[in-house]
Formats: sequence, structure tokens, C-alpha cells
Amino acid sequence: MIYSAALIGCGKIGSLFADDPLMKGDVFSHAEAYSVCPDTELIAVVDTDEAARNKCGDRWDVAKRFATVSELLEKSKPHIVSVATPTSTHYAVLVELISSANRPRAILAEKPLASTIVQAERVVQLAKENGVVLVVMHMRRYANNMRNLRDFIRNGGIGELRNVSGWLTKGTVHNGTHWFDLLRYLVGEVAWVHGIDSLNEGGDDPTLDVAMGLTNGMLATMRSAEHASFTICEMDIMGTKGRAQITDSSYQVHISTAVPSPRYSGYVELVPSSVDMGDRKNVMLHAVEDVVYCLETGAAPQSTGEDGVAALRIALAARESSISGQVVGVGE
Repeated sequence: MIYSAALIGCGKIGSLFADDPLMKGDVFSHAEAYSVCPDTELIAVVDTDEAARNKCGDRWDVAKRFATVSELLEKSKPHIVSVATPTSTHYAVLVELISSANRPRAILAEKPLASTIVQAERVVQLAKENGVVLVVMHMRRYANNMRNLRDFIRNGGIGELRNVSGWLTKGTVHNGTHWFDLLRYLVGEVAWVHGIDSLNEGGDDPTLDVAMGLTNGMLATMRSAEHASFTICEMDIMGTKGRAQITDSSYQVHISTAVPSPRYSGYVELVPSSVDMGDRKNVMLHAVEDVVYCLETGAAPQSTGEDGVAALRIALAARESSISGQVVGVGE
């Protein structure tokens, strides 16, 4: 079966990354993923900006072009819909899609799901009540190297985990939800957070320094860096037998293992290993393939609505902590 798909939001992640010459050979936009996947066909695009939707429609040879979600639902009935609109619009768009009598069977949504936990939980509940498969685009869950690293860690590749640290730019919610989800995916759940606004960036989504206590007893720290200088999203996981360093926005994974020191008798040091975790290419294609697999088998997505809520909960708790100056629990 070929599943019809619609794209809401014709910006970079929706379509334009496909035309970035530096990203040739890496399927990173929703539109390209639907075009490349043999099980899907992009049949409609939606954007409030006429020029943007026409550019997208022309690029992917899509005739159905709409200015609003309501038009899409009235005039087209896609099996799958991607939501790649600005963060502030996610909640309204998702509720309209899921509540419609012409609702799609599956939604692939950019993160975060909403601006508040109450809104995000409502989206997840609505999707469950209406039988809609909800996939949150935590892209690193769809990267081969992160999947392999998870297996490597779980199989004791760096021993018992002891500590996690990392760096981030571009907002504790906007980019931080990626970092927090990766922490949950690779290491464990967060019990409490302490956020500090060291950069004083201002705005409604500053990049915070965040200390986190995990339910497994570990400590994790995410440090903030200035986006004006460069973009960074890194994680460093320390174990009793080695270390996994995730760099270059997770395109690179460096494994070090503990071995007797070649320099100092009686000492043990970390030495770079030749372990190859694979690449981080085609994450959007893998996400679309996951949507198709869920529709055909009834399986749960690799990145669920609940995962989206959990990552947002950590980010918002960090923001609350940075304002109150107090440690904030990350509970239900």
C-alpha cells in the first residue's frame, strides 16, 4: 500500500533543507522523506505564505496547495500529516488535525508538541482516543549511530554509567528537548533539575545551564553556550570502563576505553577506540519508515507522544527552576 502524505509548514525542516548543497545525500526534510520512501506519496502542502507553499509544491510536483489546515482536511484526506510549523502553532495545528472527522491515521510532529505540559498531554490523549499514531521528531532516535550507541552502552561497552555532561545552544526548549530526549534514550529518566540562566540571553526560551539528578542516581549537566558564536549540541557519557563522546551535533561518536597507561606504571587511562557507531544520515527518512511500520503493524513509534511530553517536562522544569532559584522535581 502507498500511504498519502501532507506537509504543513514549508520551511527548512519541511522542505528547504533538501536544496541545501551541503546536505545532498542526507534526507533531512519531511517533503524529501515522503518523496524518497517507496511506501509514501506527498499529495498536499500547506503554508500560510503563498510563495512558500507554491515553491514547495513546485519543488515536489504537488498540485494540492492550501493556506490553512481546515482547507487540507476539507479537500484532501491524507493518511499521514507532517507538522513542521513554528513551535507556537504546534498545539493548535495538532488539535485541529486530531479532532477532525477527516483526521489522518498518523502524524509526524516536530518537537516540542506544545508550549505547556497540559497542552502536550492533551495532544497525546486526543491521539490515543482517536486512534491516531503520534510520532515526535526527536531525530537522534532515528540515527543509526545513536541506535548503535544505545545498544553498545546497554551491552556494557563503557561499563557501568557514572556521569553525563554536555553543551547546548539555541534554547532550552527549542534545542534542549533534543538533548533531554537523548539523555532519556541513552542513559535514564530525570528526577529533578536545577536551571541557571548564566548567559542572560533574554527572550522566552533562553539557553540555560541545567544540573539534573537521574532516577538511577547519576548526575547530568548540560552547559549553555552562546549561539552568536557557534551552534553546538554535544553529550559526554562516562562509564567505569570507558567514555562515549557525542560531538558535531551527534554526527560523530568517539569511544574511549580504559587500558593500562603506556606512560605511567600502575595507572589506567582512557585511550581512543576504533569502534564505529555508523552514521547519522537520513533521520527523516527513517522516521517516515517508522510511521509506515506503525501503520502496518500496530507497533508503537520509536519516538512516542509520551517521549515528547517527557522531554518538554524537563525543559520547562529547568525554566521554572531558573526563575525560582529552587530545585524542581520532574514528576508526573
